[in-house]
Amino acid sequence: MNDQTTQELDEVIRLNPEDATAYLNRGDAYLEKGDYDKAIIDYDEAIRLDPDDAIAYHNRGYAYGGKGEYYKVIADLNESVRLDPEDATAYYNRGY
Repeated sequence: MNDQTTQELDEVIRLNPEDATAYLNRGDAYLEKGDYDKAIIDYDEAIRLDPDDAIAYHNRGYAYGGKGEYYKVIADLNESVRLDPEDATAYYNRGY
């Protein structure tokens, strides 16, 4: 994702601040850029709006990994697995 995508997601969030998917997608854009702090903020908001979104926990865990906060990685991947026990990627990443 590029800056244009981030700006477009800013507008989506401005128009509908209760859109958990928009926060998730913007968090992914920040994650791709290596801006882990901003990614975590957006994943936090996505989780607040939709606490059953396993992907938000999974991706936030990945962002915590980028910061070297491994205990938080495990906690988020555990929650991701709990919410979606069929997601093999979460198991793999948790074991990695």
